[in-house]
Amino acid sequence: MYIQRKLKVCLIYFCVIHAKVGYPQSAAIYEVPLTEFGHPDLQGVWTDQTMTPLERPVSLGLKSQYTLLEIEELEGARQVATEKARQPLPVDRRPPPSGGIITQQSDVNFNGLVSKFVPVFGEYLTSRIVQPEDGRLPYLEENPQDIFALREKAGFTRFDGPENRPANERCLGVPGQLPLIVQLPLDGPWRNIQIIQNEKYVVIYGEYHTSSRIVRLNGDHFEPSFPKFFGDSIGYWEGDTLVVHTKSFRQDQSNRRLRSSQSLEVVERYTPVSDNEMVLEFEISDPDILSEKVKSRITLERMPEGQRLYESGCHEGNYSLPSILAGARRQEIEASLTR
Repeated sequence: MYIQRKLKVCLIYFCVIHAKVGYPQSAAIYEVPLTEFGHPDLQGVWTDQTMTPLERPVSLGLKSQYTLLEIEELEGARQVATEKARQPLPVDRRPPPSGGIITQQSDVNFNGLVSKFVPVFGEYLTSRIVQPEDGRLPYLEENPQDIFALREKAGFTRFDGPENRPANERCLGVPGQLPLIVQLPLDGPWRNIQIIQNEKYVVIYGEYHTSSRIVRLNGDHFEPSFPKFFGDSIGYWEGDTLVVHTKSFRQDQSNRRLRSSQSLEVVERYTPVSDNEMVLEFEISDPDILSEKVKSRITLERMPEGQRLYESGCHEGNYSLPSILAGARRQEIEASLTR
């Protein structure tokens, strides 16, 4: 009797813990629906709503997972910060100090912050990067020699022309080389994609900058290749998983979250694990920038029925960029007058 009762208690504990952790259905037992062409049906609108950063905070060392208690504390702190940001500013606030730097706090307050962690196969990861073991990007140098670093070494500054500004600031691309490969802490259209399929192609449409990637199934990369935004993507099915291999990226897609060169290649793996969840894995290689391959993993959630993507208009390139460059020219003139 004692053994039976003990087993019953253990079983109840196991069920409660797993229910709270939110394990998705196992990909091994989930029966993926098929399209009329016999391919796994990944179509729909998906979102990346997790606080998990690309890189693990250095202070966590090799700690790869959070406990449930830690998750509750982190989510609670984020919710407090979100509520604080929603409060009206005091009317008697003082102006910023002369020469001070004005941050993008208004953008943060407008968009809001993502305030939850989404587990991947039941694990609350401390970083999207799962390889290397420390959850950090393994740069070959402390100052990775991407196109912007090389231009700086040649004597150009970040404000000499539009070519020296990040692609997303020029309204030419998403915050990373591909949608969802890196992530801002803010909630916004950069977290949403839509997948559309037919027999020969898969379209991965990103809401931010209305970016469309056309993946050719069972095809070859274009040769000779030429660099372009979002690279050249081909794909194939590996069981229920869509595997997408992309290369031929533009060098100026390098950004402060993920430095890259023309040697960058990315392999994505989209694996549905339930009706409303899909695991997305990235394998990133760039021998000119990284000392080893990087693997990352997140869970995408299907957006609620009735929600859709909208056109995302970018105006930084129309307004902010000319002002940034004009300000730099003004500083140069003022500096020349004081010599």
